[in-house]
Amino acid sequence: MNATTSQASERVEQRVTLRQWVARATCSLHTAGVRDARVAAEWLALEALGVDRAALYVRLDDCLPPTVAARLEAWLRRCAAREPVAYVVGRREFWSREFLVTPAVLVPRPESELLIEEALRRFPRARQGTPVCAGDIGTGSGCLAVTLACEWPGATVIASDISGPALAVARANAERHGVASRVHLLAACSLQAFAAESFDLLVANPPYLSTAELEGAEPELRFEPRAALDGGRDGLAVIRDLIADAGRVLRPGGWLLMEIGGTQREAVVNLLRQAGAREWWIRHDLAGWPRLAAGRW
Repeated sequence: MNATTSQASERVEQRVTLRQWVARATCSLHTAGVRDARVAAEWLALEALGVDRAALYVRLDDCLPPTVAARLEAWLRRCAAREPVAYVVGRREFWSREFLVTPAVLVPRPESELLIEEALRRFPRARQGTPVCAGDIGTGSGCLAVTLACEWPGATVIASDISGPALAVARANAERHGVASRVHLLAACSLQAFAAESFDLLVANPPYLSTAELEGAEPELRFEPRAALDGGRDGLAVIRDLIADAGRVLRPGGWLLMEIGGTQREAVVNLLRQAGAREWWIRHDLAGWPRLAAGRW
């Protein structure tokens, strides 16, 4: 056997099937402490191959092309270092739509879909085109603003964020889903930027981790924008300001829907009461933690 034949034979022997790679990647990610390691490994594989999950399972015994294998190994190293998978592949699903994400924005999470569920419930006629003016405060990727605009054909959504790079991602997602004409982006850090009685609805996923909680949080959060996570000493710095000014910018009967931390129920209810909300309630997530606060003025 000459040198060329030997090298070719070695390359063939080194090639692995998709099934083998997923198994090895799952083990590596599990060892690194990544949650749902198998799901993460499969997600990397389907993104690298450009297929859906059904097609992925059909191809489990196929050998990976060398270029795909190289890309997967590079992605695996990043994920094993606890970089979120969504940043590695550049996208994340939210409310059955795909959103572009970068390290300039929080990774959209399933818990935030509770905000969409409640918004749709509070404004049932909006799906038939009844006009609604909504504000998404701290929009990040724009997943909330864009989803509401997609679900409500007559809605106008003003999406604000203090971060220019985040607004660029939100703009790209609004264009991607065909609602850029109804999602208006604004560089602002608080409700002070808005006139009185501007909105029928406010939605927000504000920073609600305390500084101490953030320091001890899972490693993936190191890659996400700190300003979108750190709620100050008690986790309520931004929440407190939002609630205090919500009554001014909401129209009579308007709603504030906001994601909160699991230990903040009592404090948030007190803030809503003090701010003059005439109705309020807290919704729990599937794990049983208080997750969504609603107030009506």
